[in-house]
Amino acid sequence: MPACIPRRVPLWVWWVPVVVIVSLPVSGVTSQPQWSRVHAMPFSDPEDKPSDTLLNIAMFIPFGYLFGRGRRMPGALAGAMVAAALVSAGAEATQLFSTVRNPSGTDVSMAVAGAAIGTILRLRRNQRTGTGEVTR
Repeated sequence: MPACIPRRVPLWVWWVPVVVIVSLPVSGVTSQPQWSRVHAMPFSDPEDKPSDTLLNIAMFIPFGYLFGRGRRMPGALAGAMVAAALVSAGAEATQLFSTVRNPSGTDVSMAVAGAAIGTILRLRRNQRTGTGEVTR
């Protein structure tokens, strides 16, 4: 196998394109960034809906669960939360070029919460089953 091809890509990495694809604006795309539509402060966007908040949490639970594989506390939890924030902020950045979607701090914070829930579920599973899971 050529040295430039990674042997095994962690499963959580494959969740990143899913998040980006789901976040891409489908309509209202413009070439000018819509800075006036950005709501960096969580829960400040008047268009935030409870269903969107729950969807953001739910979308990142598998991300956190997969990220927690082969890791231990506290690094697993902190790492999952940082990775989720970066992935979500990147996905939200695509919405800068939409006239119908709003980049939102709420979405990023709910992604972090979802990743934390997923990681905790994975770590609890590891404790219950006695798997130390230290392989990466």
